[in-house]
Amino acid sequence: MRTVESEHPDPVARVVLDTPFSWPEKYYDYLIPEKLHEKALPGARVRVEFGSKRLTGFLRERTNTTDSPRLRPLVNVLGEPVVTEEIFLLAEQVARDNVCSVHDFLRGAVPPRHARAAKTILELPAPVFDEIEMQGGAFDSTDSSSDASSSTALPTYDLLDGHEKLLLAGRSTWQRVAASTQLALSKNVKVLIVCPTSLDVKKCRQAVVNLLPKEPIALLEASASAETRYRHYLSALLGRTRIVIGTRAAAATPINAGLLIVVDEQNGAMRDKRSPYLWADDVLRARKQIGEHLGMGERTLLRFSYPPRLTLNESGVVTGGEWPKVTRAEQWAGDQRGILPNAAFETIRKGLESGAVLIAAPRAGYVPALACASCGKRAVCQDCGSSIAVPKAGSNASCTRCGTGQWRCSCGSTKLRAVARGSQRLAQEIARAFPSVEVDSIRSGTESSGSPIVIATPGAEPDREFSAGVIIDAGARLASLSLDAEIETIGRWSRVAMKVSDHLLLAGGVPPHLAHALANRDLGFLMPLLEEREILGQPPFHRWFHVSGKKPDIQRLLGEVAARLEGEAPPEQGIAALLSGGGRQVFAEGIHLVGPTEDETGLSLYLHERTPSKRLARALRDSFQHLGQLAVRVEADPIL
Repeated sequence: MRTVESEHPDPVARVVLDTPFSWPEKYYDYLIPEKLHEKALPGARVRVEFGSKRLTGFLRERTNTTDSPRLRPLVNVLGEPVVTEEIFLLAEQVARDNVCSVHDFLRGAVPPRHARAAKTILELPAPVFDEIEMQGGAFDSTDSSSDASSSTALPTYDLLDGHEKLLLAGRSTWQRVAASTQLALSKNVKVLIVCPTSLDVKKCRQAVVNLLPKEPIALLEASASAETRYRHYLSALLGRTRIVIGTRAAAATPINAGLLIVVDEQNGAMRDKRSPYLWADDVLRARKQIGEHLGMGERTLLRFSYPPRLTLNESGVVTGGEWPKVTRAEQWAGDQRGILPNAAFETIRKGLESGAVLIAAPRAGYVPALACASCGKRAVCQDCGSSIAVPKAGSNASCTRCGTGQWRCSCGSTKLRAVARGSQRLAQEIARAFPSVEVDSIRSGTESSGSPIVIATPGAEPDREFSAGVIIDAGARLASLSLDAEIETIGRWSRVAMKVSDHLLLAGGVPPHLAHALANRDLGFLMPLLEEREILGQPPFHRWFHVSGKKPDIQRLLGEVAARLEGEAPPEQGIAALLSGGGRQVFAEGIHLVGPTEDETGLSLYLHERTPSKRLARALRDSFQHLGQLAVRVEADPIL
């Protein structure tokens, strides 16, 4: 370590670079030229020379010491600081725990710079916020044990007590989120709200605007333009708004929010599809801890969801919010084996007497799945292996990928039968049953015309209230081998139930205990799922790491990891033997190697640590930093 002398204080810029080989807490030192001393502030984007390339990154800190014998100068500073100390600490903690780079996290958290947006925001005068007073109503009539089935009421005790709470979702969820926001602002507490989709962001914003029409709101969602996203990001950073509403990436917005809210936390959209593969509620939980550690004030985390995600985090449970009556088709007499049982028609008929009816179809299209009429084997294309389907009314069955219309079963039959109906076919059946009623079939990305009967695929349910609802093939997802099948299924049902006021019917293959759980928003069904995960050694009880890449690099990495875990390097042939084996093998004390499998892209394997500790994560992180460039990808706690 040497000291760098300069006329200016702290002439060394410590930079986190945007490079695939920048591993946890890996920073590079650069000399700050005299012309850039005033602009080179912590949190600013910078451009540097790295080898023969020019890369961008973020200036983590300025110092006067370095380990480097020779420092290259910064090339340029690209605008204003955009990363705060809190977000740097958050990124570093994520990198340590999930074996990714700091920049992996920052890349998703900080939108690309937009010069016009920056100029617009920086020229605005300082905002003057209205004083917010609670008008009552939303916080007057329930307590934590009551079931406010006909009210949007929230508990009379203070929600902003610095603890984590689960508020069971209901039809009035957005109104309850807005009421929580109003309460926070009345106490001069800023609010950060994270929602699964852009449509949910719009719904949330409208609910907040209804209560706080004059309050500026920053919206951070992927569907917005680059200029809009950056302008709203700077608004939050510079204190020009007290409310941020956004999708998953908004969880890392630099706003000192004392109230953190996540809606529908177990929705698949709430998990990052790229490294570091984090769930939004985990990011908010980490922010709560870091912010309080930095002395930024007490932070409350509210989770509006049913069902919640399976974690080991303890939180109080708050009931309330409107919920429909829930039944299943098997509770009625008669033939229930058809795609539309008698109970479904009766539910639709009664629902139309007092309002509109929502029918949730599991798939789009006409007949998306066919089987052999003789032996029942699923019909797949002999040329490419894709499904045989009927794309629209009046058309012939054909392959969904290559389009061929030729098909013959291995049993010799050429006759097909439908095994699943799509939303278009359901619309036909419903229209025939109710000829005087308009039926509207919608998919994701389309909007309902306001018809009395609406048929929608998952995620496309329109934002309106329905008197009754029917979920067709409600138990179809339960056939999945995923351990999360039950939670994902109830999550889909809940999103429909939140739009229904009177009666929701689950039609097709629904176990009684899950129907009961949905009807009562019961959390008891989660206990067997947690016990199963503990027995099988799955997250959140154990840690798993999916490792994939080129075989030589994986072999080097595993050798280094084993040495750090066991205290001495294993023989090279020992690692090679592990990689030529299969199944479950002992890798180190308390750690197993599962696999590997191999394809044209390289090897894929899992490391399984039989505790939720950070021992394996630390060994992987340190190994990457020691070895440098490796063509290896690591995913912490993958969905198994």
